[in-house]
Amino acid sequence: MKGDPAGVRGRIAHLSTVHQSWDNRILNKECRALSEAGFEVHLVVSAEQDRVTHGVQVHAIRRRGRFARLLVSQAEAWRALDRIRPQLLHFHDPELIPMALAYGRRRRIPVVYDAHEDLVKQIETKPYLRGVAKYLARAAAGRLVQMADRRCDAVVTVIDEIADTFVAQRDGDERPVVVVKNLPWAADFPAREWAAGDRTVVYTGDISVERGLERMLDAVEVADARLVTAGRCLVDESRLTSSPRVEHRGLVPPAELPGIIGEGQVGLVLLSRLPNYEHSLPTKVFEYMACGVPFLASDFAYWRDLFGGLDAGVFVDPDDRGAIARALGELLDDPERCAVLGGNGRRAVEDGFGFEAESVKLVALVERLLTA
Repeated sequence: MKGDPAGVRGRIAHLSTVHQSWDNRILNKECRALSEAGFEVHLVVSAEQDRVTHGVQVHAIRRRGRFARLLVSQAEAWRALDRIRPQLLHFHDPELIPMALAYGRRRRIPVVYDAHEDLVKQIETKPYLRGVAKYLARAAAGRLVQMADRRCDAVVTVIDEIADTFVAQRDGDERPVVVVKNLPWAADFPAREWAAGDRTVVYTGDISVERGLERMLDAVEVADARLVTAGRCLVDESRLTSSPRVEHRGLVPPAELPGIIGEGQVGLVLLSRLPNYEHSLPTKVFEYMACGVPFLASDFAYWRDLFGGLDAGVFVDPDDRGAIARALGELLDDPERCAVLGGNGRRAVEDGFGFEAESVKLVALVERLLTA
């Protein structure tokens, strides 16, 4: 395109003021896929400093609290976008919907909203929202989603159920709503070398009560296991560090996750029965499978339909702590069974549950929008 270096297919900016600068979906999957496809890719995100990762130019803006983000961070992000002068803006935070639409309209470029979660259902998972506050938050979330649905040039979602909440027709014309699943790059996850089990279990991702913290702590105590965690701790970190059975690695870059997962004999994903979780696409499960590690997961109907036929893990009622501990103990007592389950999961990822196929859909969408 005019003004771009020779061989560059177009200049794309991804934007988030909420997510971490090493966010696996944004940086390691979507931005990386576009960079490898020949686009000039920029990521404006809260970070310590500018850098280049996977060929993606990361532009650091300051991390701020929830209210400061709405004014100060968005103004800083706008200035960064003006320096980049993108030909397409792809943003990832619901709170950025008005700002991103205003920027796209002013610069006359296509705008893509990436709906990582069902925003309205997500309100139900916020323990600090109750009564009138929850009602108002739900109403505001609905209005934001409606605004994105009506005015964005395309919507990207992680699962079909979220895609179904957006309209694929606008003013009589087709408006792309594309599902880009949050699957792992199969090539980035070496399969675990199985030997005698050492009773280590792993959990990766945000850590909170709703995501199963207390269940995991109880289970490893009863099953006489060691728990390795990696991710943001959204509760008092002493809850983890005070336990001699837990080793918390903190928030780590995506490149370190395969090695951490590979330490485990079992991967845990014991989420609570909340609307936004029961119909989610659990990245952790795919990553455990990619490493050849069996999972122990909440027995949500959606997850059973998705993973049940793969014979790559075990499902358990997340409200039955005794059943969780028994299932975990049985897996840890049988490393041969774990090896079989893990091998089944690894083959499933190699056969199509990898991001390699998803990247093709994302690249095709960007090509379409840039040539429209």
